[in-house]
Amino acid sequence: MNLGCSTWSYHRSFERGAIDIFGFVDICADDLKLDGVELLDRHLDAEGVDFLAVKNYIVRRGLAVSCISVSNNFGYRSKEKLEAEVEKVKRWIDITKIFGAPIIRVFAGWEGFAPWDKGFGTERIKKELVWPGMVRCMKECVEYGRVNGIILALENHNHRGLVHTREDAEKILKEIDSPWFGLNLDTAGYTEQEWNEVRSVDYDAFERTLKSALQVHLKIVSPAEDRIDTVIDYDRIFDILVRKGYRGFLSLEYDYEEEFEGVPRTVSLIKKKL
Repeated sequence: MNLGCSTWSYHRSFERGAIDIFGFVDICADDLKLDGVELLDRHLDAEGVDFLAVKNYIVRRGLAVSCISVSNNFGYRSKEKLEAEVEKVKRWIDITKIFGAPIIRVFAGWEGFAPWDKGFGTERIKKELVWPGMVRCMKECVEYGRVNGIILALENHNHRGLVHTREDAEKILKEIDSPWFGLNLDTAGYTEQEWNEVRSVDYDAFERTLKSALQVHLKIVSPAEDRIDTVIDYDRIFDILVRKGYRGFLSLEYDYEEEFEGVPRTVSLIKKKL
């Protein structure tokens, strides 16, 4: 297993201008001494960012790009919005190809508005009404990825995501049925949760869908000084990873306030597990 870090781990620092993409790469190379990085669209698409310059810098710092992550929503009801989301994913497949990353992380979407939309939570649509449109969009993007040599990795997502349970994941894997499609398996994705208030974690779902994982997100929602997370049982997660012979990237998604202190501490704890 290789260990990397997602730019999401420092998203608060990106948002307040305390870090840029080059500073993030330096932290991952010098301070965290990781194997790779996962780059989110929102942190790459800033004004003036040169993708080729970023790629060159990452390679010169001795890191791999494990994944490019696009924030899309195939749960909109509007045909025009869905078409725009498909074009967005295709654009980021092209960018993934520029970076030489093997996979692009995608979302299935949400029932109506996405979490980054102002109206998120105000519109609730039955999943079965938007599911067929989501699958059509996903199939079109998977085919575009195949032509360009990029595999789509779908993230299982809580907060009312269309693919939230093991049954959801197994259903879409069966319906897409392509070697160019798999999972970005998130350790907090199969949870009953309202934002960072995790109520339960479905470890059985994690284990049963790990065979389809192209990357694993180590999501941190409740860190501590002496353990990786106080809610998600990472002893159990690592037991599953080792027992099932997972060999891909583990990408840290630290989702807590004190990023500059918490991420290095968490990386140290994860390395002890590895």
